[in-house]
Amino acid sequence: MANEVIVLTGIKETIDALTAFDKDAVKRFNKVINDELAGAERDARASVPLQPMSGWRKSTMAGPLLQGQKRGWPGWDVSQVRDGIKKTKAQGKVRRGYNDYTTSAGALLNESAAGSIFEIAGRKTSGEGTGQSFISTLNSRFGRASRSIWRTVDNDRPRIEANVAKALEEAKAELQKYLEKERA
Repeated sequence: MANEVIVLTGIKETIDALTAFDKDAVKRFNKVINDELAGAERDARASVPLQPMSGWRKSTMAGPLLQGQKRGWPGWDVSQVRDGIKKTKAQGKVRRGYNDYTTSAGALLNESAAGSIFEIAGRKTSGEGTGQSFISTLNSRFGRASRSIWRTVDNDRPRIEANVAKALEEAKAELQKYLEKERA
């Protein structure tokens, strides 16, 4: 059951059609989505450690210039990492391995470079050179990749899916009621 994904179809179509009949019903549906995203965002931010490891510097290490931008290893600033976790309703792909589909209901992103590294380091490879030690340390202290955002979403998934599915069914029922009224 851990790898099972629930796909809700017709979200965009239902909301677009319902907008013409009942803007309050659309607001109620969007409130459920916004509340779930806000809760997941809060929980994911709380899961970010103050300092994941002693060797992770607080300031960004300078690196070579690449297309006019300084590149290097990002420093660990916990407030910047936490603030980088944002909720979005933009469409995006769901994780690979969980069927490729897009969602317009909502998602969490980490816009912080250090936060992104913390979240996904070791997902595809076990690293090379000092990267192996880095990934090994992260894995031993915080578990495998998907250390904050995805772990939060995975932990809250049953409740989030149930609430969103219920809100979508209510929106569809409202739309059906209006469509039947139009036919009569």
